[in-house]
Amino acid sequence: MIDALCMSGAYPFRHLSMSTSTVASKLASEGFRHCVMFNLTALFHRDPWWANVEFAEEDPNVSCSIHKLAVFNPDYEDKLRIREYSRMGYIGFVTSPIYHGYRLMKRNVISNLTEALNHGAVVILNLLEDLRQMHRAYAFRYRIMLGELSDTLRDLANKGNGEVKVLLSHFSYNDLVSLRSLYNGDVYVDFASSQVLGAPYNHIEELVKLYGASRLVLSTGFMMKYPKSSILKLQLSKVQDKDKEAISLINASRLYGVKS
Repeated sequence: MIDALCMSGAYPFRHLSMSTSTVASKLASEGFRHCVMFNLTALFHRDPWWANVEFAEEDPNVSCSIHKLAVFNPDYEDKLRIREYSRMGYIGFVTSPIYHGYRLMKRNVISNLTEALNHGAVVILNLLEDLRQMHRAYAFRYRIMLGELSDTLRDLANKGNGEVKVLLSHFSYNDLVSLRSLYNGDVYVDFASSQVLGAPYNHIEELVKLYGASRLVLSTGFMMKYPKSSILKLQLSKVQDKDKEAISLINASRLYGVKS
């Protein structure tokens, strides 16, 4: 299996901290051969540069191969940073409008996200958690509206020069259902969901119908969530065995260019 999105580092308001090696070792014990990880600490900096630099230098000796994502604030950083992150070995960018407080449709945001996609990287729009569970310091940060999200996805598709490798992570099931009536183009989704234990297994079945089995990836949301729950939800769902294999391994391998 490949965990399409997990995280290490520290969450300052939850008194939660976990090292990169600890996260990877836990995922290995659950049967993951690869994990795609970002540094949670970097998400709490307006300029995540130095946190990304430190994360890029980490090289723990673990049996689960780690593929790294840079935290990216497209309202603050520039195209030079995109090239530098790629040079460091990052295979994609995690960005969270609700934490950095920017609007998706701002011109420089679209420009920087398009540059990342055209550079061959994956862009992950990550909500991380339900806003109602967030610390009060973030209570008034920007919230993604579905109309704006659908317009952004269309804009990125029109300006890109290839497949739009965008992953929607930690979006609620209801939002993913509603989005499909506004945007019917290609986009990847995970089922880490905004719920602590992840989406119910019947939600996975419905997401396969809406987005296609080739666009769903297995993301645990670990360390913020329990890794085994995502695995069990997929196993208990009634999707076909070939689709379970695609969701747990093939799709993430294709999305990130990871050799499984």
